[in-house]
Amino acid sequence: MASLSIRAYARHRGVSHTAVRKALAAGRITPGADGGINAAQADAQWSHATDLSKPLNSVSGVPKRRRAPDAPSEPMGSRTWEEPMSAASPEAGASRLVSSYASSRAAREAYLARMAKLDFEERSGKLVDADQVRAQIFTLGRRVRDTLLGLPDRLAPVLAGQADQAVIHRMLSEEILASLSELSAPPSPRSLSGPEPAQ
Repeated sequence: MASLSIRAYARHRGVSHTAVRKALAAGRITPGADGGINAAQADAQWSHATDLSKPLNSVSGVPKRRRAPDAPSEPMGSRTWEEPMSAASPEAGASRLVSSYASSRAAREAYLARMAKLDFEERSGKLVDADQVRAQIFTLGRRVRDTLLGLPDRLAPVLAGQADQAVIHRMLSEEILASLSELSAPPSPRSLSGPEPAQ
């Protein structure tokens, strides 16, 4: 019998080529002199080296049913009630579905709880609308800018005729304090609406 490649022997054996590579690496089967695999010799080695007391399927924990290489695959639904259920059973699928539904519901409940907390904090005054805060900051900045830019226009004519440094200092201090007092007063409701749209 001709030697087979790893993939060809995997098809012959009914396993994945990864399983054949692992068997070769572990020494459970040995390649021929030409590097190929003698199917009859490898089958004997595989059967002799396989511990049937251990489960072969790491997912379900039950031994896999091995079919003959030339036997047709069994049709779906042909498994009898005495045979062990595999990991792809309807019960396992239903379990995964229930788990997925439970995690989705938990995520939804957590989201609703966070939204309720935000709504409560907003109604109780702990949270404010970010757009309103930005508009108020913009309005306040504009008032500060306009007030500071107006100081030279208001003071220049008055200070131009003054020669006494103490008088100039007093007048500057009074004008700055008046400007700060004006800025610290609560803004009018109209100014809270932010800049007017351009015409």
